[in-house]
Amino acid sequence: SPDDFRNPEGNPKGLFNFRFEFACGNNPKGSGDSAGPTLPVFDVLNKKVREKINFAILNGDWLYETRRDYPPEQWLHQVGLDKEQTPRIVRHAPTIVGVWQNYKDLLHRGRNLAEWHRNVPTYFTADDHELINDIYGTAETGYVNRRAVFRDIPTRAWFDYLAWSNPIEHDLPAWFGTARLSKGSDLLEDQEADFTKLDLERMANLHVHWGTKTAGVPDSTLDAQPGDPNAAVYEIVKVLGPHKLRIKPEAKADGQSAYSIGRRCYGKFTVSNCDFFLLDTRSHRTLHNVDNPGNPQASMIGKRQLAWLKEGIRTSKSDFIFVVSSVNFMVPHVGSGGGDDKQAAIKKDDAWTVFLKEREELIEFWDDLDKAVFVLTGDLHNSFAIKITDNVWEFASGPHNSINHAPMKDEGGRPANGKFKYGPRSCDIRWSSYAMADIPRANRTFPHYCVVQVNNVFNNPVERDGERWFAFPHPQVIFHFHDALTGELRYSETIVLGLQ
Repeated sequence: SPDDFRNPEGNPKGLFNFRFEFACGNNPKGSGDSAGPTLPVFDVLNKKVREKINFAILNGDWLYETRRDYPPEQWLHQVGLDKEQTPRIVRHAPTIVGVWQNYKDLLHRGRNLAEWHRNVPTYFTADDHELINDIYGTAETGYVNRRAVFRDIPTRAWFDYLAWSNPIEHDLPAWFGTARLSKGSDLLEDQEADFTKLDLERMANLHVHWGTKTAGVPDSTLDAQPGDPNAAVYEIVKVLGPHKLRIKPEAKADGQSAYSIGRRCYGKFTVSNCDFFLLDTRSHRTLHNVDNPGNPQASMIGKRQLAWLKEGIRTSKSDFIFVVSSVNFMVPHVGSGGGDDKQAAIKKDDAWTVFLKEREELIEFWDDLDKAVFVLTGDLHNSFAIKITDNVWEFASGPHNSINHAPMKDEGGRPANGKFKYGPRSCDIRWSSYAMADIPRANRTFPHYCVVQVNNVFNNPVERDGERWFAFPHPQVIFHFHDALTGELRYSETIVLGLQ
C-alpha cells in the first residue's frame, strides 16, 4: 500500500514504483496466421516476466474468431439444459453461444495463457477480433452492415469471460429483446421491455441484428448475404412508454426482429501517480472515409466518451496519463496483413488516421498539460515508439502471437524509424518492429511485448537493508520492448517528467 512507502519528509504522498506488461494480438491459429498454436510468448512471459510485474493490459485482440457458427442446440447439450431452459440471452441472441465456444476453445488449448491469467491481474480493451474482424460504423445511424450490428452479442461474451474485472464508467449491461416493427413506421414495440426503467443516457445506441446463424463468422462472402430486412444501426429518438420507442430511421419491413441497446465499456483506474483511461474504440465509432479523413462529423469514440476522457484528464491529479486505445494513433492500418477476410463495402483503415479532427483535438489538448501523455495502442501487429510532441507519445506493443504486418503494404509505407507523416502532422518513429514486404506471410513471425516501468521513488535507508523512500523530483517512465520468442531486450525509451 502507499503507506508502506510513505515518508513525511521525502515521500509524503506515498508514491511507489511499479511495472506492467502490455501488448495485443493473441491469434492462436496455425497455417501461417500466427507464431504457432502453442502461444510461445506465454511460456516466455510466465518464465521471465510474471513475477516482475504488478499487472498487465491486454490491448485488444485477445480472442480470434473460431467456432462462431456453433449451434445453440449443441450448446444446450454441452451444458446439460433442456430447450425449455434456454437462457434469455440465448433466446434473443443465439449466436452468442458461438462466441462463448470461441473463448472456451482458446482457454482449453492455451494452457500457458490460462496460467498467465491465473497469476497476473489484467485489464482489457476489446478490438475487432473480440467482436468481429473489421467492424466499423457501429454508431452510424442508418448503416446496414452485418458486422456493425453484431457488436452487442460478442461484447456481452467479452464481459462474461474477460471484462467483468474491468473498471468501467457505466455498469449497465446491454438490453436484448425481440421487437415488432412495421414498414414505414418509426415505432419499435417490445412487450417484454420497460424502456422507462432503462437509463438510456448511460447506454449506447440500438441495433437490429442480422439474424443469421453465421452473423458472427468473419467471412467476406457472408457480408453480401441478406439478413433481417430491418437490420441496421438505429438512433433512439424518444421513449414513448414502457414498451415503445421512437427510432430513426424508419423500419423497412413488417415483422419481429431481434435487437439490442448496447452498453458503454470504457473506464479508468489509477496506480500511484498514473491515471489509465481504457477507451472503447469500436462501440461508438461512426463510419470512416479514407478519402476524407478530416471529416469534422466523424468520431472514433463518440461525443460522450470524448467528453468523459477530456474531463477525466482535465481534473486528474496524476503526473502521467496513459490513454489505452486498441487502435493506432499516428500510423494507419490500411492493409489486412495478407489475410483473406476483407470488407468489400468500405476502404480499410482501423486507426485514428481517418478521424483526424478528433485526433488533432486530443493532441492539442494533451500538449498543453503539465503531465506526460502516453497513448498505448495495439491492433497493427507491430511494435513502435513514436514521439508526437514533447509531451505526447504513442507506444504500440505486440503482437503477442499474431503474424506481423508489412508496413510498406499495411501501414502507409512507414519507415522502420525516422520522420513519418500521414495526414497533417509529422511524428518521429524512434524504433519499431518491421517486416519487409518480400517476406511470405507465414514467415512474418516477429512477436514483441512491452514492459513499462514507472520510477517514482528511490530507497535511501540510514542502515543497510532498511527502507526510507524518497520521491524523485522528476519521475520517469521506461518502456522496454522485448522479443516475445526469447525475452531479449530490443529497445528502451525513457521519458523524464519536466526534463524534456
